[in-house]
Amino acid sequence: MSNEKISVIGSGTMGAGIAQVCVLAGFDVTMQDINQAQVEAAQSQIARFIRRAAEKGQLTQAEAEAAISRLSVTTDLAQVAEGASWIIEAIYESMPAKRDLLTRLSELCPPETRFASNTSGLSISEIGAAGDRPAQTVGLHFFNPVPLMKLVEVIQGGETSQETMEAAIALGQKLGKTVVVCQDAPNFIVNRINRPVGLEAQRLLEEGLTAQAIDKALVLGANFKMGPLQTSDLSGIHIGLAVTENIFKETGDPRYRPVGLLRQLVRSGQTGKKAGKGFYLYPAGSENPVPRKPDPELPRPTLPDRIAVPGDDYEALWWRGKLGQAGFDVVSSPLESPLVLVTGPFEAANYNNQTVYALTNLLDPDQLGEASRLSEGRAVSLQSPLPFIHDKFFELALPMDTHPEAAGLVAALLDRINYKYIVIPQVPGGVVKRVICALINEAAFALQEGLANVQDIDQAMKLGMNYGLGPFEYADQMGLDQVLEMLEFLQKETGDPRFRPALKLRQMVRSHHLGLEAGRGFYSYN
Repeated sequence: MSNEKISVIGSGTMGAGIAQVCVLAGFDVTMQDINQAQVEAAQSQIARFIRRAAEKGQLTQAEAEAAISRLSVTTDLAQVAEGASWIIEAIYESMPAKRDLLTRLSELCPPETRFASNTSGLSISEIGAAGDRPAQTVGLHFFNPVPLMKLVEVIQGGETSQETMEAAIALGQKLGKTVVVCQDAPNFIVNRINRPVGLEAQRLLEEGLTAQAIDKALVLGANFKMGPLQTSDLSGIHIGLAVTENIFKETGDPRYRPVGLLRQLVRSGQTGKKAGKGFYLYPAGSENPVPRKPDPELPRPTLPDRIAVPGDDYEALWWRGKLGQAGFDVVSSPLESPLVLVTGPFEAANYNNQTVYALTNLLDPDQLGEASRLSEGRAVSLQSPLPFIHDKFFELALPMDTHPEAAGLVAALLDRINYKYIVIPQVPGGVVKRVICALINEAAFALQEGLANVQDIDQAMKLGMNYGLGPFEYADQMGLDQVLEMLEFLQKETGDPRFRPALKLRQMVRSHHLGLEAGRGFYSYN
């Protein structure tokens, strides 16, 4: 155990959580706030949490009481400063407030005291410049809830010394955290690279999808622990908007342009779960979110016994095998069945306006439009976005004139073979590939700017956001050429510069660093 003293300023959720992990790691901790009742309430809560952990067998009763005894509280900054080797600031997100605090602490603290800010995105360089020791100022960004989340970002300001960085990394490790290192830039690693995930989800909502369809797609299709819209409701929509506006103001980059829907929700007080309304509704007494509008209901027509899968490509053979195992009579001629799975180019010469066409692995919307027009609204897109994550999940996308019975026939087929799916309007890129490619692109921009290395970026996103894979792991599995193709398609289709590919991504594709199948991508697979 260490007798080293750490002072934590701020007794809110984050400050209390930081104080808790510090005393559990053996440090003497002084927690300060301007309100005595508030800081004492936080102290009592920390004691309850630690004793509850002992009741669950996570530590002994003696260890729990020893940890509790190491925590003291005060409203006096001079007491905080006395003998502190580290001061961790966890006050509200205001640059003037943080700079003022650091200026006052610089006058009170011993020369050896180091300062750490728990800011989630404000400039460490600017905070450090307020005091007389910028070399001893660093960012330590913990994640909520601090006792449970394993990640901490260590951020190097423009003048932060290497000695301070090494001490901060060591401190994070002593607290039992996985440490990732990044340079000082708006929103650091997690909050920056995660921006396009939330923004694309919000834009898809504006394009007519339901919140539950978007979240379901990313949970099932990308292995997210929770969908981005439900996550935003839990953390607070207003907080997400503030973070987005901060990075957009700092950079002016269209990748971070706030979505109008978000501003409307915030202005009307619909800021998430705590407010009872956000992207979902939260009725009193219910822990589960309620959709604001239902998913489309489709008729369930009787499936034919015979299904056509023309072609001899790998996907056609795969579908024939699956459908044959399910008891269907599978044929290759599109004229022999009222339901055709099209795994290659749509052959206009073979169309029949009484037949339902399900076009798979489709990127070009013109082909789907032609199929829907020629078959009089009896064509749909059927995509398995990331089969390496979930090869039994599909996005069933409907052009504007699709007959409900046609979509219902394909949905009935997926139900029969026990596959998961969402039903959505035809939108550029679908849900999963569009969101994941935007995520990969943002990570590639961060990498080329030197924000952090490949491993730290992937680790940060998996631990900080509970994603199934890191962005570079997704990219290597998908194939970097496929990611680039999707981004170029989205940029052309929407005319929006937010999809412009990172130069790093283009360079890697040109150098044939294409990912897992090529043996090298963001990682090496030799």
